[in-house]
Amino acid sequence: MQHLPAAGTIERAMAGGIEVEPAHGGLRERKKQRTRETIARVAQELFAQRGFHETTIRDIAEAADVSPRTVSTYFPVKEDLVFADHAVLVAALTERLERRAAGETAIDALGAWIVEHFTGKDAECQRRVRALIAAEPALRIYERGLAEDGERLIARAVAVDLDADPDDLGPRLVAAATMAALDALRPSADEAAVDVEVRARLDQVLTFVGAGLEALRARPAARRQRRSSSS
Repeated sequence: MQHLPAAGTIERAMAGGIEVEPAHGGLRERKKQRTRETIARVAQELFAQRGFHETTIRDIAEAADVSPRTVSTYFPVKEDLVFADHAVLVAALTERLERRAAGETAIDALGAWIVEHFTGKDAECQRRVRALIAAEPALRIYERGLAEDGERLIARAVAVDLDADPDDLGPRLVAAATMAALDALRPSADEAAVDVEVRARLDQVLTFVGAGLEALRARPAARRQRRSSSS
């Protein structure tokens, strides 16, 4: 099984396939993205200072120098401000899983995607968000709901590897085990995990779930061999 690529490998591979937008369109989209990032950053800072429930949308709007309506346009649900990157990450993972190389399993692709998107991130920001989620039961419930998106996505990709339906037991088992293992991998609110340490832990996770996937892939061949031997 292929595990973690060197940092930057995926970025370099994708660089040649980027479609450049017209200048005016690119500028508009970059401005919207900066506004979105500013709102999310300010909101998370206020949540850390005052608490999630104690911070209002108006507070966030004033601190970000935008209107409350703008905040709600970018983040219709207040909880989305804590998980600001979720929709973007799900879209990126969907694309990565759908564009797997020949012979690359869903678990291999997932590992490469995690390295691409989660190493080198702001550790202080991650600790702040994890502390906030740990302190708020409502956020933990919301996070579990978001995790179900990832589990369904992985199950669909694994179903391709197993030549099965996504609702079959095999894909669901691999997807559930993957999400549970990744949850165990997540650093605690007071842990400053170094990228090297994260990669070592991730490799263990991929080895674990990858072995389960390979065992399930081997089952049809084993059944055919038993039938052939008994006939």
